[in-house]
Amino acid sequence: AVCLGSKVILLDVEYDEELEYDIVSTVEADPDNDKISVESPVGKSLLGKTVGESVKVKTPNDEIEFKILSISRM
Repeated sequence: AVCLGSKVILLDVEYDEELEYDIVSTVEADPDNDKISVESPVGKSLLGKTVGESVKVKTPNDEIEFKILSISRM
């Protein structure tokens, strides 16, 4: 399951694009380098989820759906 210290590969369902993120603490967060905080909307939605699950993340303008393709430790 996704937790602090996980490296996740996600599929952006709408754009059929793979994204890779490291789930880090708020202090370590660096979105430009694909390090997202566990407190961010994406981070919060992924916590506790497992490979194959989908999550929907609300953004100010839209809702994005991601499918979890892979989870590993950083």
